Amino acid sequence: MRLGLKLVGALMVMALIPTGLESAFAEGETAAPASSATPAEQSQSPSATDAMAEGTALPNQAEEPTATGEPSTAEETTATGEPSASGEPSASEEPSASEEPSATGDPSASGEPTAAPSPTVAGQESAVPSATVPTGGIAAAELTYRPKCDRLPAYGLGEPVALGQAPDRLGWVPVEGTVFGDPNTTAGAWAVVNQMLHALQTAEAGTNVRIAMYSNTRMEAASAIVRAYCRGVNIRYVTDDHGMSFQASKLVKAFLSQGPTGSSFKACYLSCSSNFTWRKRRLRVVTTINPRYRPYMHAKYLTFDNLAGVPHVSMLSSGNFTATQMWSGWNNVYTAVKDKTTYDFLNNRFNEMVKDSSGNDYAVKASYAAPTKVTYFFPRGVKNPRSSKQTVTSKTDPYAHFLDKIKCTGMAAGYGNSKRRTEVLVSMYQWTSARLYLARRLKALKNRGCDVRVLMSAGEWDLEVMPILRRKSRYGNIPIRNGDRGDNFIHSKFIIVNGRVGANTKAKMVWTGSGNFTKSSLRFSNETSILITGNLAYSQFKAHWNKLWSSKYSKPITKLKKKKTVRADP
Repeated sequence: MRLGLKLVGALMVMALIPTGLESAFAEGETAAPASSATPAEQSQSPSATDAMAEGTALPNQAEEPTATGEPSTAEETTATGEPSASGEPSASEEPSASEEPSATGDPSASGEPTAAPSPTVAGQESAVPSATVPTGGIAAAELTYRPKCDRLPAYGLGEPVALGQAPDRLGWVPVEGTVFGDPNTTAGAWAVVNQMLHALQTAEAGTNVRIAMYSNTRMEAASAIVRAYCRGVNIRYVTDDHGMSFQASKLVKAFLSQGPTGSSFKACYLSCSSNFTWRKRRLRVVTTINPRYRPYMHAKYLTFDNLAGVPHVSMLSSGNFTATQMWSGWNNVYTAVKDKTTYDFLNNRFNEMVKDSSGNDYAVKASYAAPTKVTYFFPRGVKNPRSSKQTVTSKTDPYAHFLDKIKCTGMAAGYGNSKRRTEVLVSMYQWTSARLYLARRLKALKNRGCDVRVLMSAGEWDLEVMPILRRKSRYGNIPIRNGDRGDNFIHSKFIIVNGRVGANTKAKMVWTGSGNFTKSSLRFSNETSILITGNLAYSQFKAHWNKLWSSKYSKPITKLKKKKTVRADP
């Protein structure tokens, strides 16, 4: 029923969205009068004139885990591309339709409400109607506009925005910590997206923003980006080209491509580091003798040089600006503040993606700004990327190296589980046969007495993974629960550890980001992940884990279906 409503909503919007936007933009004509915008477009543009994103202020995540605490799940592939054990192509490396926006680019596709009606948190934020937003004392006759910014209503992007105009959102301040989405409630569905939208709505003229986003089909996101650009924020944007047929992405490209030099837009074909000979043809990449798949610019992060007076802010997300990520997937976004090392590293990697000239963008950077973090950027290429014999091995997989360091006993008092055993909790959307060595390492940890548990999206795992995890040991099987419930699914990708890691007997760590346990995430696609040490991230993710582990949101599973699920984005 819910899927049917979503499809009906998408079809209605398709019929109503004004056409000719790009040609009108290029010719300097108004695309359509403001009144021609669909109610969905008008209600979902996150300008201050809308109530769309209002009332969804998030709790101070630096102080305690969010109540909703769930990550979303829908941006990855389902066609696969990972080589299976048999040498035949596996079916899960392509981003599934769940990653794609509705064909019209309409933000709301589901009959679901577009605004979270929960009250604003005092002291956290307040929105100012754009019609009354102060413009720095500039008289109306003296207002200046970037191209087309005086005609935003024609594009369904709210009231006109002048250079130097105050932000659409005032009083919102970023804090260190994690926000989780919960597709079962309106406020939860908007939580992850709103964390990023509120930041964009808060950015002031003259500041610098970089956005790497795999997919954007939400008009709310397009509005927040374009309106920030119009008031003078310098925005550089990089994305994957798979979603460039959608209205939201077209609008962002149309505005940011105008300049000035501080703003730009790039859509990468076959990821932002693919300069191989096959790139000239629209074919999937041959990675072994038979299996084939397509790499992507799959990262999802934003950086701000200054946000509401807070310097060097970075946001790393597991979800995109899409309807499925909100209303069906469990996702999370981590915000790092006052961390110049992480900020500079992500910007450096962004610049490398824009060059689109390397087949190996792998890099690692540690930051000692509390909490301690290590940020990873992929792909990690091989010496001969065109070789049909190239393989994925644990020797070049940082996740394997991390698991190898975990010790099951010997932690300090107060760490580990109630039996003084190290906890290793994994949530993974996609897991393909190319990285079975990770499953073997988890099983080895279980055999040594670690408390290993796994949350999964059953429709997105290769069949070879489950038998390894389920092998009997002296400590029993690894408990596994499936988060595929109705339209909802686990889209988060994280590892939680509490106990001993190497010589650290007081380890509380979380590893989260955009990458799955697939070949493409390691070898070919642009991905970001971050390993965070400390009680803040651990307590937030553990509370979220406990929620997902409950019978309401997941159920035990011991065997996978023979056929993978292909989800359709409503």
